[in-house]
Amino acid sequence: MSAYLKQLQRSMTAGSPVRSPLRQQFLDWYRALPEVTRHRPFAMVEFEKALDTQGKYLSPVLLALGWQRKRRWNSRRQYHRYWEPPPPEG
Repeated sequence: MSAYLKQLQRSMTAGSPVRSPLRQQFLDWYRALPEVTRHRPFAMVEFEKALDTQGKYLSPVLLALGWQRKRRWNSRRQYHRYWEPPPPEG
């Protein structure tokens, strides 16, 4: 068991980047966007690619930050899902 623990310690100190919590990663990414592109609908695929994670992990973060899930329906009964940011503050 001690060999396993030593291996874990080595892998943690070997320079592997420590990722910040997903919420902070999202906020950093979103704040880095140009102002013009922040206040528009986003597809989940955009978030997944930007943050290199899956939507099932991002959804709770977005909901906690006040984002809303919406759907655009068309005449063929298909719909497109998107996320709408909360209204700008102040």
